[in-house]
Amino acid sequence: MLHHFRALSAFTAHPTAVIFLFGFLFDAIMLPSLDDPIARYIGFAYLCLVALLIMFREWVVSRNTASTFEHKLYSTITFCISYFSGSTLSFVFVYSLRSGDFSVSWPLFLILLLCILANEFVATHNFRLTLDVGILFIATLFYTIFNIPLLLKMQNDLTFFISIAIVIFISIIYIYFLRFMSESADNEASRGYAIAIGIPLFVGMLYLLNVIPAVPLSIKSKGVYHNVIRNSAGDYIAKAETDDRSFLQLRTPIHHFMESDEGIYFFSAIDAPAELSAPVSHVWEYYDDVHKKWILK
Repeated sequence: MLHHFRALSAFTAHPTAVIFLFGFLFDAIMLPSLDDPIARYIGFAYLCLVALLIMFREWVVSRNTASTFEHKLYSTITFCISYFSGSTLSFVFVYSLRSGDFSVSWPLFLILLLCILANEFVATHNFRLTLDVGILFIATLFYTIFNIPLLLKMQNDLTFFISIAIVIFISIIYIYFLRFMSESADNEASRGYAIAIGIPLFVGMLYLLNVIPAVPLSIKSKGVYHNVIRNSAGDYIAKAETDDRSFLQLRTPIHHFMESDEGIYFFSAIDAPAELSAPVSHVWEYYDDVHKKWILK
């Protein structure tokens, strides 16, 4: 039975990548603000739909009839999984990019690129199953990381690792039930358990290394200024200086201190959903020219 589906998957590899990307772009435009409860309901519905579609496709495979109808049904389900998988991942990237710049969000872009490439080149059913389950777990992980702080109304290391633990538990339970849907799912169960544990732990490692932001918190703007004031409207006005250097010379910002300066100001704006509290601190270091290293100050 599986050799029939391998041929079909190879034929549909390119369309699934396009559909995956279309699902991402559509929701990237249409998704409401993260503060809106509807956004969370939509995201949860997408995750449940993808999980059920994967199970349903495995049930189709387990029937082992290889009829024309089941070929078409298998193809349709695969397209639906690709579309809604793109939609679920859009939550990760859209809400990160709306509140932060590329210097903070580039690891999430890389995850999206890898998922698109995988949809393009994965052909056999077994690897397609592992890919779809992996993308489901990635989307579930970031959905949980976004929403647990909103439910607890705070963001810190504890809430992040609570999210990690919840996703590992849910993912293991899902693989346990998925393995009963088809022989191929049962054969891939060990790989499923590995990604159920490995993906959350890997993202947790990236968080500890400060490679990914503490979503849903992210830096919206930052800079060094001669002065920063807050006007009557509640907006911040910063006094900066023009820089006439060329684009290639702008990699390292240069700030000139004037005698009239009462101090040098570093201003940062952190984007966070309403009613969310989190400890925020600036850590300052200076470069020791003698010992050739940065010193905490």
